[in-house]
Parts: sequence; C-alpha cells; structure tokens
Amino acid sequence: MRSDVALTHRQRSPAPRRRLSACRLSFLAAIALFQILSISSASADDYVLGPQDKLKIRVFEWRPMAGATIEWAPLTGEFVVSTAGNLSMPIIGTVPAAGMTLEQVSDSIGERLKTQVGMQKRPNASVEVAEYRPFFLTGLVTRPGKYSYSPGLTVVQALSMAGGTFGLIDPNLVGLQRDALVARGDLRTLEVERLSLLARQARLDAVTQDQPSIAFPADLTTRANDTTVDRMMREEQDLFDTRHRSLSTEIDALNQAKLLATNQIEALNSKATSLAKQIDLANKDVGTVSKLISQGLTVSSRELGANQNLAQLQSQNLDVALANLKARQDIAKADGDIADASNRYRVQALTEATEVRDRLAANREKTTTTRGLLENIQARAPAAAANMAADDSQRTLITTIDRIVNGTLRTIVVGDNDPVVPGDVIRVEDQKSAPSEQAASNSIKPASSP
Repeated sequence: MRSDVALTHRQRSPAPRRRLSACRLSFLAAIALFQILSISSASADDYVLGPQDKLKIRVFEWRPMAGATIEWAPLTGEFVVSTAGNLSMPIIGTVPAAGMTLEQVSDSIGERLKTQVGMQKRPNASVEVAEYRPFFLTGLVTRPGKYSYSPGLTVVQALSMAGGTFGLIDPNLVGLQRDALVARGDLRTLEVERLSLLARQARLDAVTQDQPSIAFPADLTTRANDTTVDRMMREEQDLFDTRHRSLSTEIDALNQAKLLATNQIEALNSKATSLAKQIDLANKDVGTVSKLISQGLTVSSRELGANQNLAQLQSQNLDVALANLKARQDIAKADGDIADASNRYRVQALTEATEVRDRLAANREKTTTTRGLLENIQARAPAAAANMAADDSQRTLITTIDRIVNGTLRTIVVGDNDPVVPGDVIRVEDQKSAPSEQAASNSIKPASSP
C-alpha cells in the first residue's frame, strides 16, 4: 500500500514541476520585456531633465502567484515636465523631475507607488524621453526662434536649421537692399501702367474729337520698338477701329431704313395724286347721275353705286395719307436713333476719359512717392555700405550659448562642432557686443547629451 502511494506521488509530481517551469518562463519574459523597454532610456540615463521635456512612462509589476506581468494603466502614457519641474501623475501625485536623470525618476515613481499603495515589492517603471525641450536661436541668424531638439545636435547643425548667419553683412543694409528692389519693381509697374493709360487716353481723345485715327503721344511713339509699348498701341488702335466700324454699321442700317421710308413716301404721294383725280371724276359722275335721276332718265340704284365708288376712293385716299404720315415718323425715328448712337459712343468715351484722368493722377502720385522712397534708400545705403566696409577688417562673429549648469546660468563661447543640449539659448553676435572671453568659457566640455 505504501509503495502504491509512493508510486502515485511519483506519477503526480511532474505536473507541479511543469507549473513551476511555466512560472519561471513568464518571469523571464517579464524581465526581457523590462530590458526591451529600458533600452532606449539606458542610453540617456545621464540626461538631466528640465521643464517642457515630454516623457513616455510605463509602470508594471511581476506577480509570481499569477505568473504574469501587470501593467498600471493610469501611470502609463506621456507626461510633460511642468515649469515648476514636476510630473503630475495619477495615484502618486506630484513627482519631482527637473534636475534628475531618467533612472532617478524611474526609481522615484516606483518607490512612491509602493509607498502609496502599500506594496511589499517596488514595481518597475520604464521612463524614456518622448520629446526633448526646445532650444532657441537669436542674434545674427536668418530665422531666429524656437526649434525642436534632436539627440547629437551640434552648433553648426542648429545654425543651419535657422538658415545660417548673416556673416559680415549688416542686417540693416540687407533690409535697405530689399526695399530698394521692391521700390524699383514698383516703379517699373507704375511706368507700364502709365504708358497703358496714355495709349487709352489717346484713343478716347480721338473718339471725343471725331478724329478718323488715333494720334499717340511722343511718350509712346518714341518707344515703338519696345514690344510692350507696340502691343499697347496696336490693341488701342484695334479697339478704336472695331468700335468705329460697329457705330458705322449701326448708322448705315438706320440710313437704309430712312431711304426706304423716303421711297415709300414718294410712292404714296404718287398714289395720292392718282386717287385725287379718281375722286374728282367720281364727284362729277355723282353729279351727273343726280341730274339724270331728277329728270327721270335713270334709276336711283345707279346713284347708289356712284356714291359707293366715291366713298371707297376717299377711304383709300385717307389710308395713303396715314401711310405717308407713318413713313415720315419712321424717318424722324431713324434720325433720332442715329443721333443717339453717336451720342452714346461719345458719352461712353467721355466717361472712360474721366476714369483715365483720375488713374493717371493717382499713378503720378504713387510714382512720385516711390521715387522719393528709392532716392532716400539710395542716399542711406552707400553710408551703410561704407560703414560695413570700414569695419570688415575688425568684425568677427562669435557664437555663445546661455546654459543652466548646476542651477546657475552660464554664457559659454562655443565652436561649430560643440554639442547643443535642450533648453540652450544660442546667440550669434558681433564680437564687439558679445560677452568678453573672461566672462565666458572658451569652450564647452562634452555635455550630458541624450
């Protein structure tokens, strides 16, 4: 019986061993996961955190009884170091971070969570930098401002992000040259506008003065070889010819209508003369018939027919008179339409001429102002250039970094290949205005870089 029990015990013993082996595997997997999560932060353990750094944090613990790794979801995510230098986290509250390394923050988070929850074993915290705090560029750089930091950044790389330095060029002179270029461009634009307005004004003068062609001013004719000026004159001449042809066509159509009405009046006059003779004969016929009836030599029906014929002739005569009047009205209307067409063409030209005069006046004012501005720039630029040339032999640029070292702000003279760290303020200045070398370090020792 005892041997059976022993046998049974030996048969059942492998199952607990398998369970133990599975727990060990899970524990090893948790350790491997922690190592993987810590790889990125291990290389930056000596990086000192500061305000505006964004950290990626994961907190988890190994539970042997469950044989699994439990992640603390509320404490997992991205957190930004505040201006006071702290992390505000759920459950454990405020965690100091500024001036500490990633490893110190990781230990602090684990220890606070252990104390807050009352755990026997401190949980593990993986802390890495998700986004470094920015650095700043100021002074004689093309685009001063705030820039995102990336690990391994050097001074020359940082300056290239800002478009480089001004070198020995006076920024004031650069601004004057830019303003001069803009002013010259404005003058060219205003001159083209002026020539275009002069061409347009010449066309409108030809219309208002009933001239057969355009007389362009000397400002345009003397520049006929210029493609732009030649195109302006051709376009205005084409517009003048087109509108003149349109007006002539409209007036010709109205004159043709007048001619038709005149011919109609002549025909109606001839017809009215013929009807007058017929009416005279019809009146005589009516008188003759009336005498015969009074003598009893004819019947009254003949008198009725003669009166009807006379009435019909008189009606036709009235129609001819009305048609004659209508034709004369058509002639009068055509004359009015001809006058209206000519006046409309002239009024349109006068309206455009007024607008052109106003625009020419504005153009002259703008040209005068722009030319005065350009003359002022040209008067100032040589002095600035002379100033720069006199100082070129003595001027050099110096690059310094304002950096907080052990809680103290220091100004350090740097070279192109010196490292930049987050939060640095890089200044590029004329050596005359830069801090003296006694007040600044000559170089930066290899800084703590992420």
